[in-house]
Amino acid sequence: MTVGLYARVSDDKKKSDGDKRQDINRQLDILRDYATRSGYSNYEEYVDDGKSAFTEDWNSRPSFKRLLNDCRRRFIQKIIIEDMTRFSRKLDAGLLLLKELGSLKVELISLKEGEIEVTSSKGWLQSSMLLMFAEWGSRIQSEKVKTGMLKARNLGKKIGGFRLTLN
Repeated sequence: MTVGLYARVSDDKKKSDGDKRQDINRQLDILRDYATRSGYSNYEEYVDDGKSAFTEDWNSRPSFKRLLNDCRRRFIQKIIIEDMTRFSRKLDAGLLLLKELGSLKVELISLKEGEIEVTSSKGWLQSSMLLMFAEWGSRIQSEKVKTGMLKARNLGKKIGGFRLTLN
């Protein structure tokens, strides 16, 4: 059995305080360790660094698109992710994708949430809730950023990149 290890971060910059919560290598280490401990010696790594999961366009995540294509051609039978937010942050798109993976008999395992499936009513409910919270978290973060930028602008601080002035 070939297993797909999927790691993703939306921002390829490390935080100034050295916090490595979103470090892609940390995710990969965790996924590799789990695969090894679980006896999956045959695995393929798929990494999207600096790519958002708050999208319905899988083309914007090249490794995720490759992973899905590998599932469709039956090369990958199981996907392992650190948590559901690495997979998708869009409820509707995520559920459609989970449904497709279910029809392909591809298992999805989240190290934080366990096995994810939509074939049973319990699995559908669990998946829906996980994806709903993932999308909600993204929306909350977006609101915080917008509020912070508005506050900074109102205080006269420069927002964004450089400005060109014409003489």
